[in-house]
Amino acid sequence: MTIWSQYQGQAHTRTLSGELHRLVESQEQVATLAYVDTLEEQTLLESMLEDAKPPLPPETSGYHYLLATPFRYPPLRWGSRFGRVHERGIFYGGLSSQSALAESAYYRLVFWYSMRGTPPRNVLRSQHTLFTVRYQCRQGVQLQAAPFDAAQAVITHAEDYTETQALGSDMRGSGVDGFEYASARDAQGGLCAGLFTPLALASREPESSSEWFCELRATAVAFRQQRSGDVQRFAVEDFLVGGRLPMPA
Repeated sequence: MTIWSQYQGQAHTRTLSGELHRLVESQEQVATLAYVDTLEEQTLLESMLEDAKPPLPPETSGYHYLLATPFRYPPLRWGSRFGRVHERGIFYGGLSSQSALAESAYYRLVFWYSMRGTPPRNVLRSQHTLFTVRYQCRQGVQLQAAPFDAAQAVITHAEDYTETQALGSDMRGSGVDGFEYASARDAQGGLCAGLFTPLALASREPESSSEWFCELRATAVAFRQQRSGDVQRFAVEDFLVGGRLPMPA
């Protein structure tokens, strides 16, 4: 029996609204410029890369690319917490910047420890954009609340996504357009949300954005806001389970 059927999920749908915080890499243009000699060549290379990507779903027409992109791809090779490998991508974000950065820090460390061989440098630096957008769900679910709170150990499991992916499929099939849930990575107990469709977004443009620098090491991740200089650090120990970094599965 799945979580959705066990707790009669359809009976617990409701309207949801709030603000999502999402962190994305912002170095695409810098990265492509490293491979070419002129701006004209960069434009051509970026056009070729764009053509090689999966087409955007029709329902994302008119949305800012930061809002449309999460729906473009199926999840990663291991899926995502609520998405199977063959399903359309989910727009994930934190309900606070702290939760968004904590989730991102975890996945930066997964990237580090997934490298084959020795990392090329002791520290990897990258640039990111943290943006906000409001969501408005007609059929939403609060997985952090009753009755689903009884299954929190499963919903926030550090690396086994089997049951949460089944839950995601059940929610998607029941017409749910968005959901909230407890972050599995934020030690401060923050919340996250996921949207199955761009129609759950309250606007077609981000509400606000800020630029951040990231430094990734084997022992920690640090994010520094470009304008204010505010620094948020996450030690690898924040994410260890049984002395090891859990890998999504």
